Amino acid sequence: MAQRPTIKTIAKETGLSTATVSKALNASPQVRPRTRDKVLQAAKELGYELNISGVQLRTGKTYQIAMVTVIASPDDDEWAGVGYTQLISGISRAIAHTPYRVVQYQVASFDESFEVIKRIVQNKKADGIIISGTRINDPRISFMQEQEFPFVTYGTSDASAPHAYVDTDNRRIVTICVDRLLSKGHRRIAMINAREELNYTQNRVEAYTASLSRAGLSFDPSLIAYGRLTPAFGREQLFEMSMFEEPPTAYICANEATAMGVLSGFQVRGMEHGRDAVVIATDDLNVSQYFSPPITTCYLPISKPSETLGQFMLDLIGGEDPINLQKLFVPDLIERGADTCNLEKQQAQS
Repeated sequence: MAQRPTIKTIAKETGLSTATVSKALNASPQVRPRTRDKVLQAAKELGYELNISGVQLRTGKTYQIAMVTVIASPDDDEWAGVGYTQLISGISRAIAHTPYRVVQYQVASFDESFEVIKRIVQNKKADGIIISGTRINDPRISFMQEQEFPFVTYGTSDASAPHAYVDTDNRRIVTICVDRLLSKGHRRIAMINAREELNYTQNRVEAYTASLSRAGLSFDPSLIAYGRLTPAFGREQLFEMSMFEEPPTAYICANEATAMGVLSGFQVRGMEHGRDAVVIATDDLNVSQYFSPPITTCYLPISKPSETLGQFMLDLIGGEDPINLQKLFVPDLIERGADTCNLEKQQAQS
């Protein structure tokens, strides 16, 4: 019967020291990626399996990364855009070369997410936590900082102390969209936004008002809507705003789900995209290329932020300073139309 391979077996095969092999197998940041890959490849070829239970006993590590997400009720059949399965898939790819695994905690509310985080930290059920849906002053962030517990957020916050985060550059996104529409002659630009308490929502509003100000236009709060980003919400806002005395000629939607709802409202109201108004969306799925008509989108493949989340989590657990683990991605603007419409009526009214 063949002898079970050990760390010494891998050290002999690779020509590395047992200490280096051990560190590589335990995802130590002290080991260079090339060396780690060499060790992991040798371990795979030799059929070596890391004894996680033994490592946990020696180090106190769980080798689990907790992903805490607030999701819609299972009774809610409205599509809300980005699927968290894709987010977790990207994180899992980033940590695939390590003993770490993602454990997902799905909760129904912000308060429940905070309670789950408290239990994870207090009972040491994971070595790090990833959260999303960050608020302006997020108590979950303050709590984990006070407990000195490793965490990365999918989203920024106004926390006084720096923390690790990955996000889309929401200010830049809105600036790109508003400036594009202004250059096409639009002056009544609506923004279908996420819930008001979310930090990225406020970032978008700030960029929106700044772009209008640079163009010499006043801010009209009635042109901004806040809510859960579903098709139903988008259509409801189109129904309401299209009845204004001076209706919007352009709608910037925070995701493709709401954009689909706005387009659906066009059809009900007898409106035509490119004649009465236009729609621009931002999202991580790029399904808007299949809309009828296809619409201009600020697109960021979700693999980019999700894999960075996983890598940042590993770096943080390895001792990296959170201030060095902050990344904003700028999506690509995919133009699928002229995004102009008949503005003669609006100009005559103004």
